[in-house]
Formats: sequence, structure tokens, C-alpha cells
Amino acid sequence: MTRSTVRRALTGAAALTLGSVILAGCAGGFDSPSASGGTARTSITAALPTDPSSMDPIRSGALVVLSVFFHTHDQLVKIAADGALEPKLATAWTANDDLTQWEFTLAPDVTASNGEAIDADDVVFTYETILSDPSGENYAYLSSLDRVEAVDATTVRFFLKQPFSAFPRNTSLISIVPADTYQEMGADAYAKDPIGSGPYVFESITTGVSYDLKRNDDYWGPAPALEEISLQPVSSTESRANGVLSGSLDVAQIGPTQVASVKAAPSAQTFSAASNGVVFLGVNSTSGPLQDVRVREAVAKAIDTGAIVDSLLSGLAEPAKAMIAPAVEGYSDSVESVGYDPDGARALLAEAGYDGTPIPFDYATDGRIPLSSEVAQSIQGYLQAVGIAVDMRGADQQSHTLKVRGKEMKGVYLNTWAPSTLDGDLPLTDFYETAGNNNYAQDPATAQWAAEQRGVEGDARQEVFAKLLDYSNTQGYFVPLYVPFNNFAAVSGLRWTPRADGLYDFTGTSFE
Repeated sequence: MTRSTVRRALTGAAALTLGSVILAGCAGGFDSPSASGGTARTSITAALPTDPSSMDPIRSGALVVLSVFFHTHDQLVKIAADGALEPKLATAWTANDDLTQWEFTLAPDVTASNGEAIDADDVVFTYETILSDPSGENYAYLSSLDRVEAVDATTVRFFLKQPFSAFPRNTSLISIVPADTYQEMGADAYAKDPIGSGPYVFESITTGVSYDLKRNDDYWGPAPALEEISLQPVSSTESRANGVLSGSLDVAQIGPTQVASVKAAPSAQTFSAASNGVVFLGVNSTSGPLQDVRVREAVAKAIDTGAIVDSLLSGLAEPAKAMIAPAVEGYSDSVESVGYDPDGARALLAEAGYDGTPIPFDYATDGRIPLSSEVAQSIQGYLQAVGIAVDMRGADQQSHTLKVRGKEMKGVYLNTWAPSTLDGDLPLTDFYETAGNNNYAQDPATAQWAAEQRGVEGDARQEVFAKLLDYSNTQGYFVPLYVPFNNFAAVSGLRWTPRADGLYDFTGTSFE
């Protein structure tokens, strides 16, 4: 088939210099004067928590880059702010009876911003190129995929290695590139001047400073309200909050300790919503006193998660009942929480004959869990109150993560899990299957249920999730603590709905 391969000229981003900035990441962007004369603003400046490693959708699988690619490229499906699955490049998708083949129907007459048609061949090229490199960041999302073929220009068929009911959600993370353009430019050149079929195009890229986007006037879908988006890396939560208060940023994710001060500012507002993650205590059920299920249950009953949420976290979280969050597919209200019961914990310890042997407690002193040290110390207090001695072992986030991946924990440890697909399959794999980093129990029953949910859909799948998560609670393999909120500072007048995964999608955003 004939394709147009006319490309935009390079934007000259390489000629831009960092200059002198007060807040790291705020040197780029567009002029964003306040609205006047009743005219709503049409540009937004948002802070990214880190700098994306690459603007190549084939190579880069880091979640932060999706906040860019959601605007500039199409994915087959879209995960909405509430976690629901919606059409995007694909208008419909169906599976065969055993869920080993998935067929996606694509929207017709889709073009990239340079005029190249986007059809089934481009989808096949994107997926095959990712599959050809097992070391690539996106490969893990496609580990269940065997091969992919174009049935016709608007139909793509995926052949899986085994049944996988959640496969459509994984496609929400893969951004489609125009095959001819990508091959002609080469991966390195493409990453400097990416071309996609999304509602926005790259105006300029200044690595470490800003990723500036302008509305694609030739976009094949509905036109978004915002004309310009500037996404700027700002690593410090304090700097992000100050950026919104000073007016250099319009929206930024902040930590729970910044929410009150931002909320009190007349020129700002806050958004707080439950995330897709669960903060939990991992348990080495094969080590020391924790080999006894009664001791594990006592640990769970000893901790007042409601008090931790209300006091330490200022209400910016909700107690967790299970090892997946309510925003994640597979969550069930029927799962029973162990509940706070210190007297019951003491009785269980006495019944188990617990002799006061200290239980190692590992936690990160910084990094992924806000206020992690304070949370760990609070848990220590609750455990000691019922008679459980703990040996506190704080470490930096990198060292803690390496211990988790190496299965080196000897007792309990503070950790968190947030599935990028907003589906329970990913955490179940890590918690309950043989190779899972957090699976110390190696219980055949949990491995069987984790595999079983992939071969069923709908209510049948929900039943498997509920059975497994209830069983996990009763066995004390993990202690679900709380679901943290994603907290954002924003200027007044912003109309925006944050996503459960904390990523940006401004295609439905506007200003008053």
C-alpha cells in the first residue's frame, strides 16, 4: 500500500539551552497569560515527577512517559480516570472461547500527524518490534503474546501463549508508531522528533526541561479543548507545590504533607482521589515465629489502619481490605478484612506460644511510600502494644527494593504495589505465583487461583479473585494496610479529573 512519508522538520529543540531556572524543569513551556475578557485559558503546564528516559514508544516503557504518549500517540484501548476500559484506536475487541486469541477492530481513516495512514500494519509493526527485543522496557507487558497478524486494514489478531482475560488492558500501555516513518527515520532520530496519531504533536523537546505539545489540527478524533500542553520534570514534591502556588505550574502531583498548605491558598485547589495501589506488610511466612498462622493473624489484628490513615496520613488514604485497590479490576467488596482487634491479637499470640522472639521489620526510609519511616514506626508501636517484638531495619529505597527482588526478607516488610494496567493480574502474579518477588509462602492453592483467573471473564473471574484474596487474608500471607490517595495541586479554575494511576490525560481538560 502507498503511504505518505512526508515528515515535519525538526523543531530545533536541540538549540534550546537550560538557562537559569528557579525550579528545575520550568524553563520550557508556552506563554500562559491569565484569561481575560471572559476567555478561558487554552494552555496548561504540568509537572512530571521524573524525566522520561526516551521519547521512543518502542523502547520506553516507563510509566511517566505515558503522560506524554497518551497525548501524542494512540493506543488500542484507553483506561479511563475511573479505571474503566474504553475504545481508542480500536473500536471493539473480542476473544475466542478459551481467551487465547484476541481480535481488535480499528477505527478507519486514521492518520499520523505527518499524513501517514495508521492501520493494522502499523499495529503489527509496533508489537512485533517490541517482541523482537526481550530486554526492552515494554516486553514484559507482552510476555503472554506469541504473535500478531493483520487480518485486513482495520483488523488485528493477537495469538497468546496461554489464556489471558486481561490482555486488552495491557494494550493500553503500547503506543502505536507509523511504521514507514519510524523505519525511515530510525529509532534514534524518531525519539528526537516523534510522530504519532494522537490529538497533540510535539512542538519541542528539551530533555530534562520540558516536553511541549500543540494540538493536532488534523487529528482524526474529537478535538480537545486545550491548545497547548507543557510537561516539565520537577522531582521534588515541595518544588511542585511551590510551582503551583507561584503560578509557574498549573497542576502537579504533591505529597500528603503539602495538601493542607495548598488547599489554604486562595489561588489554588487540590485534587485527592484513591490510587490504584495498596501499601502492605509483606510477610515471610517460612521464617521464625511467622511460620505460625496465628502469629501472622496477630500481626494483622494488632495494626489500627484506620488510625494511621486518619492521623498520620491526614485522611489522605483509605484502609485496605485486600491486596488490590478498589480502582483495580478484580477488587471485590465481599473480601473480609481481618480488622483491628488488639485483644484478639494477644489471645492468638498466647495460643501460639509466642515467646517474644524479635521479628525483623524492613522498610524504606524514603522513596515510593510517602512518610514511610513514620508509617513503619507507627506499625512498630502497634505491634509492641500487643507484645510482638520487632527489629527495625530501615534502608534507602534502592537497597530495600533489591532485598524485595532477592527475596531476602526475614520477617515483615513495608511495601507497595500499584498495577499499571489497573488490573489485578499483575499483583497476583507477584504475590501468589511461584516466581513472585513477594511470594514467600509458595502455596499451591494461591498459584492455582492466580492462573485460573486468566482463563475466565466477568463474574466468574471476580469469584476467583474474591476466593484468593479472602484466603490470603485468613492465612496472613500479607497484611493490607491502606490505599494511598493521589494528591494534586492545581491552579483555580482547572476542570480536570485525575486518573487512579496518577498519570496525566488532558484530552478532556479545560479551564473555567
